[in-house]
Amino acid sequence: MSNTVLFSLVAAVFIAFLIAGFQYLFKVKTKSKVNYFLFLLRFLSVLLLLVLLINPKIKKQIITTVKPSLVVLTDDSKSITKLKQANNVKRILLDIKNNKALTDKFKLDFYSFSDIVKQSDSLFFKANETNINKALVDVSKLYKGSIAPTILISDGNQTKGVNYTNFLSKHPIYPVVVGDTVTYQDIKITQLNVNKYAYLKHKFPIEAFILYEGNAKNVQAKFTITENNAVVYSKNIVLNSKNNSAQLSFHIPANSVGFHEYKAHVSYLKDEKNRINNTKDFSVEVINEKSKIALISSIIHPDIGMLKRSIESNKQRVLVVKKPTDIINFEDYQMLILYQPNLKFKTVFNTLKLNNKNFFIITGSKTNWNFLNNNQAYFSKKAIQKTEDYLSAFNDNFSTYLTKNLGFETFSPITDYFGDVSFTIPFETLLHQQIGSFITKQPLLATFEVNKLRGAVLFGEHSWRWRMSSFVEKKSFEPFDGFVNKLIQYLASNKRSSLLDAENKPYFYANENVNVKAHFYDANFEFNATANLWITVKNKNTNKIIKYPLALENNNYGVNITDLKAGNYSYKITDELQKNKVTGNFTILNYNIEEQFESANVKMLNQLAENSKGQLFSVNTINTLFKNLIDDDKYKAIQKTKEKVTPLIDWKWLLGIIAFLLSLEWFTRKFKGYV
Repeated sequence: MSNTVLFSLVAAVFIAFLIAGFQYLFKVKTKSKVNYFLFLLRFLSVLLLLVLLINPKIKKQIITTVKPSLVVLTDDSKSITKLKQANNVKRILLDIKNNKALTDKFKLDFYSFSDIVKQSDSLFFKANETNINKALVDVSKLYKGSIAPTILISDGNQTKGVNYTNFLSKHPIYPVVVGDTVTYQDIKITQLNVNKYAYLKHKFPIEAFILYEGNAKNVQAKFTITENNAVVYSKNIVLNSKNNSAQLSFHIPANSVGFHEYKAHVSYLKDEKNRINNTKDFSVEVINEKSKIALISSIIHPDIGMLKRSIESNKQRVLVVKKPTDIINFEDYQMLILYQPNLKFKTVFNTLKLNNKNFFIITGSKTNWNFLNNNQAYFSKKAIQKTEDYLSAFNDNFSTYLTKNLGFETFSPITDYFGDVSFTIPFETLLHQQIGSFITKQPLLATFEVNKLRGAVLFGEHSWRWRMSSFVEKKSFEPFDGFVNKLIQYLASNKRSSLLDAENKPYFYANENVNVKAHFYDANFEFNATANLWITVKNKNTNKIIKYPLALENNNYGVNITDLKAGNYSYKITDELQKNKVTGNFTILNYNIEEQFESANVKMLNQLAENSKGQLFSVNTINTLFKNLIDDDKYKAIQKTKEKVTPLIDWKWLLGIIAFLLSLEWFTRKFKGYV
C-alpha cells in the first residue's frame, strides 16, 4: 500500500470522527448512551463511504495446484472395426477414466482422430482415412511448453500423410497397439502413376510400385494390366524380405479414341489374407490429335525445314508447304503458318478472313510490314529499313498453356526489322525481346485469342538456330520439338475457350474425397473471382441428385464432396444465372483403403515409442502402463502462486453494510424522537 493511500485512510478516519462527533457529541449538551451509539453508526457509515471513494487495492496470494496433462489419442477409423477391436478400444478408454490414481495425478484430455483431430472421447469408427502423423503434430502444438505424455491407442495403420515414425516428440509417447500383432505375408500395388490423357497411336507411360511384406526368401508373382479381360501387359517379378519392392515402368499403346478402363493386378500369394490391395483400377482418355497444317511461304528458308521436322516429330501431325500463289483449300487444314508475308499473300489474307482460321505468323527480313499492317487488325509494327538481332527472354508468367523454359536466354539471336510492336487486342507474351543484356517489354513470341480465333506471332527469322542451341544444351531435339508442338497444339485445337471449364480425376476410391475444380473467366478470358458457382451431382445408378456450392480457392473454384457411395456419377457446374455450364463424369470405385489391413503395424508403433523415449504396450499390458505413469516421478503436480489485486470498490457487500448502518441510525433516531 502506497504512502498516499495510507495518508488518505488516516484522513478519512479523522474526517469521519469530526462529522459524527459534531452531529452527536459536540453540539449536544446532555449525552446519553444513545448519542454514543448514534455517533458510532455515523462514524462507521461515513468512514466506509470515504474508504470506497479512496478505493485502495487489496492484494491476495492465490495458490493453485496444476496437474500434468495426459493426452489420450484414440484412432477412430474403419480399420479398427475391420480388425474387430472396437470393443477393446472402448474398454481401454473406460479403464483410463475409472483409474482413480491416474485421474488424481493427471489432467486427462481425450482426443479422437482419423484424418483430422477432435477433442472428444466419442468414437464411431467410420472414418475412411487415418493420418497418425497429423494427429501427433496437432496435439503437440496444443501442449507446447507443458508436460503432456501421450497414450496413443491405435492399430498403427496409416493411410495418408507423412511417415509418423519420423515424428520428433518432446514428450514420451506410449502406443497401445490394438489388433492382431502377427504379420501375414502380403503383396500389394502401393501406387500407380499414369496420365489421364493419351494421344491416338501413341504409347502412354505407366509406373507401378509393388511391395511385399513377409519373411519368405523368394516369392514369385505376376503383374498384369488388362482391358476388358484382355492382357495388354504382363511381367513376372521375384521379391523377398530384403528386396521387397519393385518399380515397373512401361508403355501401353493407345489404339482407339475414347475412355479406356484398365485393371492393374498382381497375383495372389498362397494363404494371402488381404487380397483387396492386389488390384487397382484406372482409366485413360485417348484423344485424336491428328491434324494437317499448311505452311505458306514465297521464299526458301532453313526455318521451314526446322518447323517441318519439329511439327512432324509428333506422328499425328502433317505439315504441307505451299506457295501463296497455289490453290489452297483452307478446309483441309487445322491451322496456317504464314512465313514472312509480303504482297503475294494478298489472296491468302482475304481467304483467311472469310474462313476464320487459326494462324501463326512468322516475320523476318523478307517481310513486307506495310502490307502486313494493312491486311490484319491484330498487331502492327513501326518498322524501319534496318534489321536487329534479338535475344529471347522467357516469360515465367505466361498462362495461356503450360510450357517450360528451355534456356532461351542462352539461345542464338533471331533477326527482324527494328521497330516498336503494338497490339490492338489482349495478348500474352511467351518470349520477350532482349537486346544485349536489356530485356525490353516488347514481345518476341506472343499468343492471342479473340472472337473464337487463336493466333500467334514470332517477330524474327532464323529460329532454326534455337533448335540447334537446344540440342547442344539438352543433347536431344525432343525438348525443343515439344515446345513447338505445344504451341501448334494450342493453335490447331478445334476447342474454343469457354467462360467456364472444370477438371477432376475420372476415378476416386471409396475412402477419398471427390475433388472437382472449376475456372470461370470474363469476356476477356481473365479469371473472374466474383462468380457464384454450383455443382449438381447425379448418381447414374440411383438417379439421386445432390447440390453443392463451389468455394473460391486461389485462382480456381473447388468443392470436396464426401460420403458418396461407389458408382458412376455425372455432374453439371453452372453459374448463378444459369448462363454458363460445364459437365463431367467420374466413378467411385468400391475400394476402401482402411479395409486392406489384416493386422496391426507393431513395427512402426514400436519405432515411434523408441524415438520419443516412450514404450509400446498392448491391450493385455495396459495396467502396466497405468502403474508406470503413476509411479513416474517425472510427472508431478506443480504449485503456482498468483497474486490477485482487487479494488475495494469491487466489494459490493460493503454497500450493503453502509445501507444497513444508515438505516439503523435513522430508525434509532425515529424511535427516540430525534426526527
